[in-house]
Amino acid sequence: MRLPGCNWFWPSILCLLLMMGLRAEVFHSPGTGVQPDLRTPPPVSHDSRPVKPAFVGPQLASLVPPVGERLQRVITDTFKRDDSIYNSLKKHRISEFQIANLVSAFEGLFDPNAKLKPRDYYTLTVDTSGVIQRFEYTAHRQPESPLLIELLEDDLVGRRLNLPLDKRVEVIEARIVDNLTNAIRAAGEDDALTDVLADHIFGAVIDFQKCPRQGDRIEIIFEKYYRDNRFIRYGNVLLARYRGQQASQLAIFYRDPDGQRGFYDWAGKSLARAFLLKPLSFRRISSRFSRKRFHPILRKNIPHLGTDYAASQGTPVRATAKGRVVHAGWKGSYGKLVEIAHPNGYRTRYAHLSRVKVRENEWVHQSEIIGLVGATGRATGPHLHYELIKNGSHIDPQNVNKGIQGEVLQKKYYAAFAIHRDNLLELLDRSPAPIPSPDLLAASKVVQP
Repeated sequence: MRLPGCNWFWPSILCLLLMMGLRAEVFHSPGTGVQPDLRTPPPVSHDSRPVKPAFVGPQLASLVPPVGERLQRVITDTFKRDDSIYNSLKKHRISEFQIANLVSAFEGLFDPNAKLKPRDYYTLTVDTSGVIQRFEYTAHRQPESPLLIELLEDDLVGRRLNLPLDKRVEVIEARIVDNLTNAIRAAGEDDALTDVLADHIFGAVIDFQKCPRQGDRIEIIFEKYYRDNRFIRYGNVLLARYRGQQASQLAIFYRDPDGQRGFYDWAGKSLARAFLLKPLSFRRISSRFSRKRFHPILRKNIPHLGTDYAASQGTPVRATAKGRVVHAGWKGSYGKLVEIAHPNGYRTRYAHLSRVKVRENEWVHQSEIIGLVGATGRATGPHLHYELIKNGSHIDPQNVNKGIQGEVLQKKYYAAFAIHRDNLLELLDRSPAPIPSPDLLAASKVVQP
């Protein structure tokens, strides 16, 4: 075989060998045997701006969060009187588009205009681009049923949750010093329990504005609902026993096999009557029924054929008996007035209202809200003027139930009722009950007869 001419072949071989030797020295440094890390980012340039790496290794990739773990903003807020979800969300810089999407998810579950109450609260989660991820609305009176809106596949979807509550049966005894409200507070309970006792259980048989005397006692067995050891609300009052100098009454809650429920005395007679003694929860009676009273505006003695209840503006006013609304609107010095016709020739009037919540010819039930306390018409301040009329003549509302007995429980149910009654009384007798401290008793003022 004939070799190529040496004028070009051997010099080329020599250059190739020299190049291979230089490369081996760069990639294999003598004395160390350490391979350089090709993934190390290049150094920072002279203008201090980092140079973008050409290769993203596994360490850098692990620092980028998945889509569902991007940064989020959590907003919590509590509603005040006359507040709205729209105004609250706008305050937190939520876009009109996102608010519209959220309101659409409410449909069929929640009416934010009709049911929004002060002290209700919500928690809202949005991502860094302002898109709503989660919205949870909780009514403070029903925290076990929050409304949850979640982003699922680009759509906000809503559902009502049903969280369990812990029900406990508790027993207290309260001693009257000046009034029922302070006695219940001294026993560690709040005004909601007082309202149930005074307005719903004994509301037709005991006048707690006139009857209480120092030393009277009230014993109560009742349900309380908790969530995570936090008190939520009261349940049923199972038994209430008032023992006083002017009035004594036992009330047993009983539901018969037909589903009829109510409060009954020892003999199984209902405590319900055709009329409640008063139409609202009030601070005091500012003027009673009188045939001759000095009028504070007209400055002369004229008949006051009703009862004035001092109460805060907006206090709910309830019908004292079932009947048909015959007037709902403005009526001279009465201001905004509701008048209801009842069976057996009775009528009731509710005057100076700030708002009327019924219409003429509408039928209402006992205790149904018919308006709100105001100061319309000839009034010096917020109060309710209440009148009771029978066959065209005014009568004192405080005397409407005198001598009237409640309906008796059906005879076939009395044996079961008696067992239920005795079990509750046994529970009451063996349960220790807290009594207000002597300091509280001494500091309280006694209401004279």
